Amino acid sequence: MRARIIRAVLALYPAAIRERYGDEIAELLAASDTPARDLADTVRCALRDRLTQQAETMTVARARTAGITLIKLVVAPFAFGVLLLLLLTTAGLLADMTGAHEAAPYGYALAVALAATSMWWFGRWMARSEPIVGAAVVVPAALALGVAGISAVPHLGDVLGEVRAGSLAAVACWAVGATGLGWAVSVLLRRGRRAAAWLGSGMGALLLLDAVTAVYVFTALPPDRAPRHNAPLWYLSAMSWWDPGLVDGAYRQLEDSIKMLPPVLTMCTVFLLAVVGVTARRPRLAA
Repeated sequence: MRARIIRAVLALYPAAIRERYGDEIAELLAASDTPARDLADTVRCALRDRLTQQAETMTVARARTAGITLIKLVVAPFAFGVLLLLLLTTAGLLADMTGAHEAAPYGYALAVALAATSMWWFGRWMARSEPIVGAAVVVPAALALGVAGISAVPHLGDVLGEVRAGSLAAVACWAVGATGLGWAVSVLLRRGRRAAAWLGSGMGALLLLDAVTAVYVFTALPPDRAPRHNAPLWYLSAMSWWDPGLVDGAYRQLEDSIKMLPPVLTMCTVFLLAVVGVTARRPRLAA
């Protein structure tokens, strides 16, 4: 038992110090007459050395780069929304020009698919070109902060949903779920289970987006307007513009309330998975 404790304490030291002095420190601890006090002193020294080493490696240039990357991630949802608006507007104009109004929902769905594909490639490019430490946590937190910031702006926030409390509740739930999803995909990729990672990420993303859409509707609309048994269909309806009367029993009433929140969170999810897909494999490639 004592040997295990000593090994655990030695693991706190930076690798360079552990390799050079590890055996000597272990022998001194094993022969100590006051093991509890000496172990506590060793833990204190190990943490001090590790923190000192981290402070030395965090140069001003690296700190500036990390800060710029974080700002880009926070601003990214606004860029996602602008791109989506441009594509949706183009799809609407084409439907008006051709008179094929019955095909407009397919055009809107194609616009969202194109925007999501763009976010996939942008996420992979950003992950390759800029260091993102702890992407499974940092990326969802930064994106959620950006979406919440948009939602909090008067008038502009109405683009994401007419009920601000519903939008913020959905974004908060998305941040938590997206962190778990990103972490799970990272673990599977590091273990070499690529098929399970991508299959699970697709299913997990759909469940997450379906859940956060339901959170918005639960928060923003009463049961008499949005019957709760229709909850599994809300995300599908919001993304496809197919609506059999899920809110108020009328066509497209759900879209009037929830607006662009589901497509924007969809693009944020795609972006997260793209970033994690690159960053999670870096240790394996470096090895």
